[in-house]
Amino acid sequence: MKPQELWNTLHAAGFTRQAEMPAVAPRAPWYMEAMLFIALWTGAAFVVIAFVAFAEDSPAAYLFFGLPLSALACWLFRAYPAHFFLGQLAHAVSLCGAGLILFALFEEVRGYEAQLYLSLALALLVFCAMNNFVQRLVAVSAALFVVTALCHYYWKDARFLWLEWLYAGCVFAFVLVWQREMQTLRYPRSQIWRSVGYALALFLLVAMNFSLMLASNSGWIDSRGITEATRESALVMLALRVLSGLTLFWFAAWLLRREKLSFSRRPALILLGLALGVALLGMKMPGIAVALLILVTGFAANAPVLLGIGVVMLLNVFAQYYYWLEVSLLYKSLYLLLTGGVLLACRLALRWRETGDRKQETDTREENGDE
Repeated sequence: MKPQELWNTLHAAGFTRQAEMPAVAPRAPWYMEAMLFIALWTGAAFVVIAFVAFAEDSPAAYLFFGLPLSALACWLFRAYPAHFFLGQLAHAVSLCGAGLILFALFEEVRGYEAQLYLSLALALLVFCAMNNFVQRLVAVSAALFVVTALCHYYWKDARFLWLEWLYAGCVFAFVLVWQREMQTLRYPRSQIWRSVGYALALFLLVAMNFSLMLASNSGWIDSRGITEATRESALVMLALRVLSGLTLFWFAAWLLRREKLSFSRRPALILLGLALGVALLGMKMPGIAVALLILVTGFAANAPVLLGIGVVMLLNVFAQYYYWLEVSLLYKSLYLLLTGGVLLACRLALRWRETGDRKQETDTREENGDE
């Protein structure tokens, strides 16, 4: 379908108000965009350094320069949302303004806790004020990591169970956000939900590695399994991992219902059973259910970036499991051989089925032609 025909279809369905498709200016060559991107962001970094050196640790001077720059970036994002040069300039100006405001806040307010709260407030303000997808993505990511630092500050003696609780909460928030995003058709709202969804996916990718590393270094699991002193904490950790994995079952059921597929049919039961099995497998292989959840969500929401994050996370899960698996290299090689054999068998089964479908279609055509 040609672009004009697609636009006419959308206009007839009521999704657009203009009858004529707006003209789209050709994009600049990629190397020009790359050089412009590097020049603007390098200049922004030097501008921040120059302001810091000029102000000489003066919070008033930081705010005097930072607030107008942030207001200018906000205006550029709202006035020229699709302009490449002004968009990159707005990114650079926003970086300068936010950096100077942070310097002012850290110079004026002492104390780790207060600085974290101010950073969180600034991240939320950037998310609300800047009408740009990348700015909102960065703001939500920064807010999530600030929340992580606050949890570590308040519950540092909780054997890092707070990270498992935060991880499980972010998984549930991820599902709710993408369900909301897939239900709306209005573009600005979709951009807001997508920025939050992508930020949650990136945070889950990083938090999974920290969770595995901290669980190993804190003595929860040793060469003999769960230690006696930390059995209760380890059981809570396993329960939270299963709870996080059950979100895959929840999202699969929601997606099947959205596609109007009856739960009594055999394909739906098989899919739900596999989702439940993967959720329980999370006790032995942490993160696999969340990685598959991100993959399925990326496919359902037509989000290629989310698919890439899911693939990276899935490969990371397998690599971590292979590294922490306390068996000999011979058994690991046998596991890899068995996995490869299963994948090859699945590929052959799919090819045989495709060949059978083609043969059946050919026979049907011949029968119809004979008649």
